[in-house]
Amino acid sequence: MAWDQVFVATAGLLLALAAVAVRAGVTVGRRAGGVDTWYYLAYADAFRARPSLDVRLPQYLLQDERQSYAPLFPSALALLPAVVRKRYYWLVSPAVDAVHLLVLYTVAYRLTGSLSVALATGVIFAITPQLVSETRSLNGRSFGILLHSLAMLATVRFSIGGGGPWLGLALVFGAALLLSSASASAAWAAVCAVLAFRFADPRYLLVLVGALALALVASGGHFARVVRNYVQALQYWRRHHAWFGAHPIRDSPLRDSPEHSAPAQQPGFLGGNALQQLLRLLGENPFILALPLAPAGVFPWGPRLHVWAVTLALLAVLATFLPPLRAFGPGRHWMRAGAFPTAFTLAAGIGSRDGFAKPLGVVTVAGAVLSLAAIAFYYWYLRHRVVEQTAFVPEGLAPAVEHLRGLPAGGIFCLPSVYADFTCYHSGQPVLWGGHCGDLTRFGEVFPVLRVPLAELFGRYGVRYVLIDGSYVRSGELAPGARLDELGAWGTFQLYEWRAP
Repeated sequence: MAWDQVFVATAGLLLALAAVAVRAGVTVGRRAGGVDTWYYLAYADAFRARPSLDVRLPQYLLQDERQSYAPLFPSALALLPAVVRKRYYWLVSPAVDAVHLLVLYTVAYRLTGSLSVALATGVIFAITPQLVSETRSLNGRSFGILLHSLAMLATVRFSIGGGGPWLGLALVFGAALLLSSASASAAWAAVCAVLAFRFADPRYLLVLVGALALALVASGGHFARVVRNYVQALQYWRRHHAWFGAHPIRDSPLRDSPEHSAPAQQPGFLGGNALQQLLRLLGENPFILALPLAPAGVFPWGPRLHVWAVTLALLAVLATFLPPLRAFGPGRHWMRAGAFPTAFTLAAGIGSRDGFAKPLGVVTVAGAVLSLAAIAFYYWYLRHRVVEQTAFVPEGLAPAVEHLRGLPAGGIFCLPSVYADFTCYHSGQPVLWGGHCGDLTRFGEVFPVLRVPLAELFGRYGVRYVLIDGSYVRSGELAPGARLDELGAWGTFQLYEWRAP
């Protein structure tokens, strides 16, 4: 290998390591947490014990026992040795993002032949705030957008005369994507549709249809259950959207107060109206401000990557203001998959003739400054958040759950609910939770607000223990007249045994 190639490879690896450091650094000195982390670990453990798409998690009392969640990521997670999964789970999402960066860096270098363009592309991707925040928890999002990029690249290469091998790769990556992430799959389908229209090329749609068929056949029909799961989740959030961000007890219609038709308080940090959502979209993706200035077609594949980037940016903005387009969450979620083409389009535009001196270069540098400021704010925000901490395991929770592990069997009710998965996984006890998959009718009785009296729920599901963070809710607010025998207190956390009224 020539020295220049060694230099290019070394620069890419150093950039990937820097990206991992930026993503994982927020957990330094604390035990990493995450809302979905423990669900994925439980799924991986069950799959490892009995390799099959028929994965069952009976410990979640409010969802179907048989899991219909997109199976590819947690199944791949099960391939890691148990000791690696349980000790280094916090590194998985940053590592997947680093692999994504290396793919982008390599593609940029191969298409342009310019190390400066490749480095600029990698830096933009590395410091995009939304990608940094997405990796604070073990989940399938980074894995999904990596597959999205691979599927898009293979599809584009096939469409411009890549031949049969690229068609095969597009179908395989597309099918894997469909079995991994709803939002990233929807982004792929949207971009394929726009590319087919823009370039009058039906091959984009043919690849999409072929990948759907392959996903269904390769999964033995399980993909149909995955699609049904997406539909059920969409129906659930449409029914309960007005209550998103409400307090499950204080905003419950069961309280002795005037009837609630909506929560008394808007959701937390920047989660309220469309203007706040737009501010968060721009705060997590400052480089989107430079995209309108970027030229299309500066380098090979440029026009198609430009369409890819612009399509997802427009969807992100439109979904911020048009609720019907929020089927996969807030509008900013579309930009997860748009980070790859946006980074390339901006770097390639700057790397063209006299590009940096143009407005594009200035606005992109301004986007970099804003991105670093947003990441610094993200670090500060998580370090100072007290209630519903999702990045770390809060002090007091682990010893409380360890105490639960030694108690007689019984279901657990946990508030705030962001700690339910951790409690379930580490206590070995079932939990009154389960919003991950399947029919969510039972889940709606508890979340976002309590709709069925706790005494009735506890009796129906065999709940015996109540674990609460006293800074979030007081024991006396749960069920007036009920008896709660305190079993211990650790920091702000209290553990009780429930006695029926």
